[in-house]
Amino acid sequence: MEFGGVTEVAAALAVSRQRLSKLRERGDFPMPVQELAQGPIWDLEVIRGWKGSGIRSSAGRPRSEVAARTLGGRFVLEEKIGSGGFADVYRAGDRRSASTVPDVVAVKVLKGVHQANPDYVARFRQERNLLLKLDHANVIQMHATGDLEDGTTWLAMPLAQRSLADEIGYFTGQPARIVDLMKQVCAGVSYLHQNRILHRDLKPENILLTSGGTWAISDFGLAVEVERTTRITPTTRYGMGTDDYSAPEQLRRAFDATEAADIFSLGKILQHLITGERPVGSTMASSPFRSVIDTATSTDPGDRYPSVATFLAALQRALDAEATAGWESPEDTAKRLLDRIRVDSPTAADLEELITWASNLDEDDEDEMRLLATVLPRISRYSVRVLWRDRHASFENVYTRYAQHIATRSFRFDFCDVLADFCASVVGETRDLTILRSTITALCQLGSDHSRWHVRGVVAEILQGIRQHDEAAAAVDGLAAADDKSVRWTLSDFTLRSLQPHLRRHIEDRLDLEPEQ
Repeated sequence: MEFGGVTEVAAALAVSRQRLSKLRERGDFPMPVQELAQGPIWDLEVIRGWKGSGIRSSAGRPRSEVAARTLGGRFVLEEKIGSGGFADVYRAGDRRSASTVPDVVAVKVLKGVHQANPDYVARFRQERNLLLKLDHANVIQMHATGDLEDGTTWLAMPLAQRSLADEIGYFTGQPARIVDLMKQVCAGVSYLHQNRILHRDLKPENILLTSGGTWAISDFGLAVEVERTTRITPTTRYGMGTDDYSAPEQLRRAFDATEAADIFSLGKILQHLITGERPVGSTMASSPFRSVIDTATSTDPGDRYPSVATFLAALQRALDAEATAGWESPEDTAKRLLDRIRVDSPTAADLEELITWASNLDEDDEDEMRLLATVLPRISRYSVRVLWRDRHASFENVYTRYAQHIATRSFRFDFCDVLADFCASVVGETRDLTILRSTITALCQLGSDHSRWHVRGVVAEILQGIRQHDEAAAAVDGLAAADDKSVRWTLSDFTLRSLQPHLRRHIEDRLDLEPEQ
């Protein structure tokens, strides 16, 4: 390797020192490898490579066909490698790289600027303005940006090896690898949130693997600075994002999105990694990470993890629990938990372990669902209240699986009463429509199949307590989901006459049930 200063560089280029000073003003001129007290030092091999690259000709001016596809006097476009709704992406060579072979980068160019939707132009330029402020290993970096004479905006960034969307299969069934990836993604998202920036379009396609092997977040076209809360485009009044990964409140009206919307997207990405399938819905097979996903992807933003750090901590706990799961069978865990949760006010740690254990049970495994039906009804109303407050989404999912199980299985007659009383306590504590709906269906089936009058009475008490129209609609939906025989056995003439008029009319209209005259 041969190094030289200004004199040696001028000699290598066969130009005067005065001409060299002009050449150094060009954006594509190689950067010095070091700055010494006596002046800059270059790698002369790089200088000779630059001289013979075809970029410099005619006394330092690039050939016209090269100049036409060179941006910022530095990035030479090679081929189009991608195209989105409002921008094209090109592979390009960076002529300022400190090697004889130009570094390869990606250049994103706004296309058809004069014909483009103004919303798209604003979003592209917003992405550029945000990237100029960001500096984090897990957020894609921007090398340079500029505007052409026709108003076209471009920005250059590292060329990604591939996206997470291309690598999903590599992670499925590898929990430790999944958590390592999510740590990198969460580090990037946490950095954005610390800088009051919401991404609003987190998905596997926007998580890129850099040449250094690091996963970095990209595509900030929908990102927004929280402190501005400026509606930069009409689109923000309605909603934006990707259906399978975006929070429901964001899809309804993106301007209302908070950090909780990005946490929802992280949960959906985790679901995709765990299942290997696009997260179209919330249903997924048993997994140590299911309770984490349930909480992160709750439809209510207030029930999600309060921060990215909290989400990541829960994910790590799930991984640790998965690593030690072999030491104790579900049956052993059930016996141990029963001794600790029967008390009126169990500790927060006991309740956390309970809901995590229950979330990880497989609803397709008869034995594991039997354990759930044995343990869950033993918790107190206080425990229901705490779990509903702190682990809302997970508890709702666990209870729904419990209700579906007791609706279709046989139990001891006296235990049917225990199951029904627990259901009533959950309805009373939560006042939730989903809980109410699944409870009515389950108890109609349970009481009818076992001819348990006490269960029938519990259903009557729940229905008699309904006062609101939305509760009435949910209860009728629950009745409609049960078979006709069970509904007719459950709703005696006396029960029907004792209900609020609007609920009775709902039942009579929907189910064609009328009391005898």
